[in-house]
Amino acid sequence: MNEIASRYGAALFSIAEERKEISSLQLEVKELRKILFENPDFIVLLNNSFLSHEERGQIVDKTLSAFDKDIVTLIKVLIDNNRVNYLTQVLDAFNSLCNHARGVEEGLVYSVIPLDEQTLKQLEKKISKLENVEVEFTNRIDHNLIGGIKVVISGHIYDGSIKYKLEQMRIDLLKKEGVTYED
Repeated sequence: MNEIASRYGAALFSIAEERKEISSLQLEVKELRKILFENPDFIVLLNNSFLSHEERGQIVDKTLSAFDKDIVTLIKVLIDNNRVNYLTQVLDAFNSLCNHARGVEEGLVYSVIPLDEQTLKQLEKKISKLENVEVEFTNRIDHNLIGGIKVVISGHIYDGSIKYKLEQMRIDLLKKEGVTYED
């Protein structure tokens, strides 16, 4: 993770920790991250040098008024320091710190298409039972999988991708023919 994003994320985390509101701020940050993902032009707007820092701050105040004041202030600080392009990384850094504080393991789910929220939550629940720890996944797109999913968490790989299954079938067929398989 980027050093700049880590520092800003840690600053927001220390505020959350001081206020004893880690969980509630984490929920807001996740919601903001989702909004930014669905509206990537918002960061472009906040990065627009044709608008003054004050104008961009006013846009943040108006559009993000429902969010915690410290989150809004953080975004304004990023604008003032010309670092708004780090916003999503800052939010990710904050989220990771919150997860670590709460004992939540982070993992990646690779798929060919984006997974919907419900599918991701079901997968988190299932893997939480297998790993015996609460998990939170980030979905990454991998077009090399052909289909299915691959989960990576805590050094474990759960591979249910079609690519993996085809490779296993190939290995099994080679074994039946008496050919030893080597990577």
